[in-house]
Amino acid sequence: MESAGSQRLSGSSGYPPRRPSPAVYRRRRLVAAILALLVIAGLAVGAKFVADALAGNTPAAEADSAPAAQETASAPPPKPAPAAKCDEKSVSVEAVTDAKTYGREQKPAFTLVVRNDGDAPCKVNVGTSQMEFQVTSASDRIFSSVDCQDGSEDLMKDVVPGAEEKASFTWDRIRSMPGCEAVEAAPGPGTYTLTTKLGSRTSPPATFVLE
Repeated sequence: MESAGSQRLSGSSGYPPRRPSPAVYRRRRLVAAILALLVIAGLAVGAKFVADALAGNTPAAEADSAPAAQETASAPPPKPAPAAKCDEKSVSVEAVTDAKTYGREQKPAFTLVVRNDGDAPCKVNVGTSQMEFQVTSASDRIFSSVDCQDGSEDLMKDVVPGAEEKASFTWDRIRSMPGCEAVEAAPGPGTYTLTTKLGSRTSPPATFVLE
């Protein structure tokens, strides 16, 4: 059986435990407060990161969107459609008379019509250098406006699709010869044909009657 003295020796020291000093308490409380602040700060940073990710504002999202913006800005503008070219075959010439029948004292008025039936504007020389009004009767050449023409000139015009250019000429009911040679005979009553020309273009014939 052990004595009371041996029981005290087997313990820690036999004296009551010492309490920490006030300075130690203060240090422990400071450390705990710092740890709490660090935890709160970490939670705040994590919450902001989550909110930014949900809003698409993360650095990765911004980096991914940058090339798309560059691609949009550097995209070349669409090329304009090529302009339609003039089709020379679409430019036609027509002969028009102001009446079908003319009395003995009436002078026929002729019109040369240039028309663009194509899809693009055409530059056409509509000057007197290209123009002719010709009257025939069967195979007989009665009159041509170029026989006694006093000078001629070029006149370039842009004839747009669907548009017309017109030139008028009044015939004095006389005959003419190339070189403007004098002709005594005059056209008599009968059926005549008017044909207009513009350069290499020739109109369909238009008939009329002289009384």
